[in-house]
Amino acid sequence: MKADEERKPAHDAPSRRGVMGWLAASAAAVAGWATAGTLGRRAPSRAAAEAAASLPVAPGNRLVKMQQELHAALERPLTKRRWAMVIDTRACIGCQACVIACRAENVTGPAGSYRRVPEAPAGTFPKLTNVFMPTNCVQCDDPPCQRAVPAGMITKRSDGIVEFDYAKLKGAYAQAAAKACPYRAVHVDDGRFFTEGTPAVQAYERRSFTEYQSTMDRNAGGLPVGAARKCHFCLHRIEGGVLPACVSVCISSAMYFGDLADPASTVSELLRTQRIIRIHEEAGIEPRVYYVEDGLQGVPGYACATCH
Repeated sequence: MKADEERKPAHDAPSRRGVMGWLAASAAAVAGWATAGTLGRRAPSRAAAEAAASLPVAPGNRLVKMQQELHAALERPLTKRRWAMVIDTRACIGCQACVIACRAENVTGPAGSYRRVPEAPAGTFPKLTNVFMPTNCVQCDDPPCQRAVPAGMITKRSDGIVEFDYAKLKGAYAQAAAKACPYRAVHVDDGRFFTEGTPAVQAYERRSFTEYQSTMDRNAGGLPVGAARKCHFCLHRIEGGVLPACVSVCISSAMYFGDLADPASTVSELLRTQRIIRIHEEAGIEPRVYYVEDGLQGVPGYACATCH
């Protein structure tokens, strides 16, 4: 509780929009690493859900609370859910655990990553600090990528997630979708592997994984190869009752995920109690990723409001 109180913004402190704007613009240059592992779970049957062990009681543990909120949200119809993400850049330490977990979960190649954490210095000597800004697809309610391609290639789901049809969103259409994204969150999978040029391409790069209710792989002829790809909030995980990979592995409590349709959810609470911004909100595209807005401690003059 004390840590939460200490992280609440002081409204008379300088904010960080300038640095966050710089980071958003440079996000495309940041790459992660690949590793193994995937979940690939479908939505559980009622019998399986009833048989599953109950979540532990952990007062004050926001990760457990968000997991409980996710289970409750899945009891509601799809049309009654409003998935959203809140990112507290004050807490991010730039460890890249979310990037690695995302690559492992979704098997992305060298061409791009669903998740990036740009870094920028802020301030002037002797008052210097580093700022990290986790970034991914923001699941716009009016996606520019969708408007850039023919109907049916990109779908806005009723729960808020923007879904790509890998069978259709290829070639020039894939490039058009990537170019249209103001967040540079879309990349085209060129089929390359990180371990090409070694004695053998490693099995973890060739393995199957689940996206958009389908099982696929990145081998020759694999469904995502040649298609536009981006973050989908780990749709296969949340439909299986598990939080997105980036949220699950964050060691500094910088990542929050949940249902805005639930006024008591963690994300709803953060939107009520913290100063919040959305990058490129001025474009009217209604992004579903929110950033906690606050001043940089000890570095006056650096503010998100400068650019946003």
